Amino acid sequence: MSEEAALRLKFLGALVEQLGAQMYPSATATIAELISNAWDADAKNVWVEFPFGEPWTEDSKIVVLDDGHGMTRAEAAGQYLVVGRKRRVEARSDRSRGGRLLHGRKGIGKLAAFGTARILECYSVARVPSEEGADITDVAPISFRLDYDHIRRRPAGSSYEIEAAQDMSPLVLPGGREIVHGTRITLSRLRMKRAIGEGRFLDSMSRRFALDAAEMRIYFNGWPLSRFNYDVQIRLPRDMTGERPREGMHRGGDWATEEFADGRRVRWWIGFTEKPLTDENQRGVSVLARGKMAQRPFHFERVGGESNQLGLEYMVGEVEADWLDEGWDIEEDRIQANRDQLRLEDDLLDPFLTWGRKLVAWALRERRELRTGTVKREIAADLADLLTPFTADQRKALSRIPAALAATEMSSLEVMQVMHDAVNARDDQVVRQMLEDIDKEAPDARVQIWDVIHRFGLIDARRNQTIIEARLKVIDQLKAYVEEGAKEVPTIHQHIKENVWLLDPRWHLLGDEVRLEDLGIAYEPEPDVGRRMDYLFAMQPSAPSTVDEILVVEIKRANNKDGRVRKVSPNEVTKFQDYLNQAVQVYARDRHPPRISGMMIADGFSAAAWQRAKMIIPGVRLHYRKWATVVHETERLHRGWLAVATRRAQSTGRDAAY
Repeated sequence: MSEEAALRLKFLGALVEQLGAQMYPSATATIAELISNAWDADAKNVWVEFPFGEPWTEDSKIVVLDDGHGMTRAEAAGQYLVVGRKRRVEARSDRSRGGRLLHGRKGIGKLAAFGTARILECYSVARVPSEEGADITDVAPISFRLDYDHIRRRPAGSSYEIEAAQDMSPLVLPGGREIVHGTRITLSRLRMKRAIGEGRFLDSMSRRFALDAAEMRIYFNGWPLSRFNYDVQIRLPRDMTGERPREGMHRGGDWATEEFADGRRVRWWIGFTEKPLTDENQRGVSVLARGKMAQRPFHFERVGGESNQLGLEYMVGEVEADWLDEGWDIEEDRIQANRDQLRLEDDLLDPFLTWGRKLVAWALRERRELRTGTVKREIAADLADLLTPFTADQRKALSRIPAALAATEMSSLEVMQVMHDAVNARDDQVVRQMLEDIDKEAPDARVQIWDVIHRFGLIDARRNQTIIEARLKVIDQLKAYVEEGAKEVPTIHQHIKENVWLLDPRWHLLGDEVRLEDLGIAYEPEPDVGRRMDYLFAMQPSAPSTVDEILVVEIKRANNKDGRVRKVSPNEVTKFQDYLNQAVQVYARDRHPPRISGMMIADGFSAAAWQRAKMIIPGVRLHYRKWATVVHETERLHRGWLAVATRRAQSTGRDAAY
């Protein structure tokens, strides 16, 4: 032997951090492991006391009590307190003392407590069978305390001396009855400070266990844990559209059974909720082995892979496959150390994952068929009325749209809304071409395309493109009128009347050439001042006012016939201001009077007119704008709008094609 020091593998106390706190980072995972320990101890009942709905403090505790066979001092020392003990290998069996299929395998589940707490106290009273078969229950109880911070600070090669427990009280149920054997685990100095909601926690816990209540019942704060059972709108195989749509499938109530080529069996159900599941942790199909979750809900994708098929956010389900955790040999294990995720990278799971992906795809198709039938029945009468004005060929083409829409996540109301959009937009050349192109696609592609159209408003985007492009032509025409010095009446006046948005897209035209008398204004104008204002606009109303703002607009031509800038006279400014004063008086009678604003559009003012324009009218907002500013601002707005609409239409078009 060389004089050099022998090479040795050393273990630090910090290993507990990696095997406990980091591997079991949630209270759900912690409690699940403690419940599994009770199962392996042949318990008939497990009682969990959990502080729901309140922030955790120094005094907060979690208590897990079971009526299993408990532990002797020797069992605690030689089994429970040995980290990494391969229970099944040691016993050459995968069954408990009472014959149950074991959950435990790798000897680290006990460290799960440190994912939630820093202190674990154990108090256990053993039930020891005698040679005659009778139980001996007067064995002295054992108790001990594990301190996470003390353990993780231990140097390499040292042992951790077990501390004495503080709670030495008998095993008493929440109702006060004492049990003669079992184990109590008390967790204190809890890590998380935020309150944990009871509903979501219990939903998650119910997904982790599918144990027969006749074998073991689980209670939380005195209430039995219910079997996982989401309120689903569609459940397969119960609601499937065909008698035997999947080869080799056998129905058994709400579950189906299938057998692989190697003889291994799976049992499953898949459901779809009416609305998307808000808790992403609940979406998907969980895999159960031996009555416990072996894989968190997923869609049978490998790590890093994610399907984007329609309907996944509504999907729940379970697959039972006990063979994933069969045997005692560690090499047969297909579940990760934390016991709630499969080793998805294992090639031996390829047939299972391939089967699962095909099952999910089939279930989504079944859902599509069921939803399509329901929606088509619900909209049949309204759709017939909507398509009445069209020819037989047009009705045939348009009636294919709802089938694709119904196959997505749209409700009957949403389907009809899109149908109204499609019908109203059918005269738009771009939209008509889009509908014809979609109609040529394969059925599955049409479903994807219509889903994109619904999500991103592609019809509106296409229509917006054509609308904005047409508006830009109207703006160009206004520029030409201004540059030519066209008369305000009738040329510019009529152009603005027909295209109110030229001045401001937010305005709503109440009337043009409005008579003062029509507003209830008894008013004798000054000489050369008319009785009509050019335009009366209103902003979109909001309660309690009838309208938010009244806008009085006067327009004047930009140039005279000789090309010189036309200047507004003092009388024209006076006329404009008189309209505003009278409008203030009229609307002051309202209980909720709107704001009054005035705008005069002209390219020039005489010195006297401009001086008069500077007069302040109490309660009135005054705007004097040049034609170049009006045209520039509305053109800039619409070109920006066009750029957005074009990007939106192009991007949604690319998504649809993809």
